[in-house]
Amino acid sequence: MGFVDTVKEIAEKVGDTVDKGIKTGSDSYKKMTEKSRLKKEISRLNIEINNIFATVGKKLYTDDPDNKEFSKVFESVREKQVEIEELSAQLTALDDKIQCVKCGEMISKDSRFCDKCGAKVVPPAPSPAPEPATEPETVVAEEVRICRNCGAELIDAGKYCDKCGAMLED
Repeated sequence: MGFVDTVKEIAEKVGDTVDKGIKTGSDSYKKMTEKSRLKKEISRLNIEINNIFATVGKKLYTDDPDNKEFSKVFESVREKQVEIEELSAQLTALDDKIQCVKCGEMISKDSRFCDKCGAKVVPPAPSPAPEPATEPETVVAEEVRICRNCGAELIDAGKYCDKCGAMLED
């Protein structure tokens, strides 16, 4: 056996090894891809099941809020709803907004009329003074519109003036 034959034999063995490696890698990739697809499908189905349970639970809670079997769970839901309302009120206070009693939209707490529906705003009870800021606030210039009826500066893009209640032109 000559040098060329030995090199050919080694090349064939290397080629066979590379082919096996490629086939193994390809099979591993296919297997990994299929596993990923199956896990994704299982996750999707679990989400659908959880949504169904949520719908059933909400229906039971709505239809029979005094159900003795679920009283502890329902009480927990009510506590969390109260907590959400409190957190929402804190968030609203930070936004310097109040809710219009007529349409429910969030409007500037300084408004005298809702800029969405034109309803007269009932001012909220005064809140305690906020803590002084430790860092100066950065003021960002906003587009200001002027009410043609009363001359008030309008920051929100509503349909009605939040100072006099006049309908605004576009």
